[in-house]
Amino acid sequence: MNTDTLQKATALFGSSALSLFEKGAVESLLVNRNQHLGSLLRAERALFYLNILYRMLLFKRDYELEPLYDDIYRGVGPAQSVTGDDYDSDRFRGDMAQLAEWKLISFRIEKQRLRGYRDNRKRKFRYRLDAETVHFLEWLEQRLLDDIHSSGNDTRDLLGEMRGSLGELLRLLHHLLPQDDDTEEQKELSRRVLFQLFKAGDLSQEITAGLADFNGRLLFFLVKRYEISEVRQLVKEVESYVETFLKQASDLRLEILPLLKRLQSKKQSEKLLLCHEVMEKERLRTPHLLQTRRDAHVEAIPGRLLSFFTEQGGLDRLLHRINRSSLQVWQKLRSHLRELERKNNKLQDIASRIGDIASFDETQTFHDFFNALLAQSLCRYDQHFWDTDEKAEPPKPKKPIARKSSFPKQFLRNKQQSDTPIQSMDEAKLSLLQNWLHEKLCNTGRPEAHLSSGCFDCFTDCENIINLAKAGIFTNGKRLHRIHYSLSPKGKEIILRIDECSLKCCEMLITATK
Repeated sequence: MNTDTLQKATALFGSSALSLFEKGAVESLLVNRNQHLGSLLRAERALFYLNILYRMLLFKRDYELEPLYDDIYRGVGPAQSVTGDDYDSDRFRGDMAQLAEWKLISFRIEKQRLRGYRDNRKRKFRYRLDAETVHFLEWLEQRLLDDIHSSGNDTRDLLGEMRGSLGELLRLLHHLLPQDDDTEEQKELSRRVLFQLFKAGDLSQEITAGLADFNGRLLFFLVKRYEISEVRQLVKEVESYVETFLKQASDLRLEILPLLKRLQSKKQSEKLLLCHEVMEKERLRTPHLLQTRRDAHVEAIPGRLLSFFTEQGGLDRLLHRINRSSLQVWQKLRSHLRELERKNNKLQDIASRIGDIASFDETQTFHDFFNALLAQSLCRYDQHFWDTDEKAEPPKPKKPIARKSSFPKQFLRNKQQSDTPIQSMDEAKLSLLQNWLHEKLCNTGRPEAHLSSGCFDCFTDCENIINLAKAGIFTNGKRLHRIHYSLSPKGKEIILRIDECSLKCCEMLITATK
């Protein structure tokens, strides 16, 4: 990684991360990363590849950094045979070659095991896991642990821990004296100061993650089908959140804010920079033992913490979102209870009717009872006679009275009858066009006339000229043939002066076909 890329990558974890993101500095996250790790997960033999890599990780944890080829083969044999397939040396050789091609592992020749230039046995090779592969396997382990231990810490405990960390940080800064010489006491205080500062930043992220997870569970409850046991647990959590959590979180935040404001002073910022410089010098002396922290701008951490805990800050916005989600949960539960109440009333009505039927005598019939029970409410006061044999006339429907005023209906007038034949709109347009041709162009008695020879004196002539061109050119002039004319455009352009207007078009020859 060159110097410019290293500087951008380092600044990406500081206070100017947003500006660098807008400049495209995120591409540095992909530098030196092995993109074949995605191929490992998507491969058809992903499980076999993962067995080999994890067995090599176990070798590494047993201080065997470069196991031999045969040792790896014997180590992965039982695990590879669990699926029921025969895992022989040929398949193992192919898997190792694929992992080496993806640069997930590397190998070297074990020179002490060579017995001649013709000795090509695979056991002379030692294999080593790549650093990217090791971190990827450890990430998979951590994700599995997160799945097993899914329950997080109580946010109130995290807020209390945050208060204690900030108090300890201020106490250490009070005892830290700016000195030119790097004493052991100053190094120890600097290490503890940075530890407490980074711990406060990590705690704020855990608080955010815990509250966001609780809000996510509330929102997920709104869109899924739920069981009664889940409802009880969620109601208890919401009740605890409303009654105790909000008050305790508010009290703890009021205690944390003064500590953060004290940490924002110029004197404390200079001490934090001094601690960072001392630990950076210590890291440069032993780069393989000490690794730099991800956030190089330590002076910006107190400002971010203050913006998170201040009024209308990040913590307040999270709590407001949880409040809205809680209200939606209560509304859903209320709707569910109202539906249960409605169904319960129906069941009670059915139970009472069954009780009425059970109280009848053995000789009593149920016709009258069921007729009264199933009779429609609209026919309750019907005066028509009816019995079991004769049906009554159906009730006349009532005219519904419109509650809203509507527009009066307007019916079309009757068409006037005339002796003239019926003419379509297209025929009427062609008739007008024919009259216009007789008046403006074909009034000399000759069968042919050019468009430029016409006498045009009003603006409507422009529209008639355009209609003439459309009827004579489109569809090969079939519309114009219906009035016994044809049109032949010429290549010459002309300009027609019509009533203070001008029309530029091609010269056209109009010919009478009849």
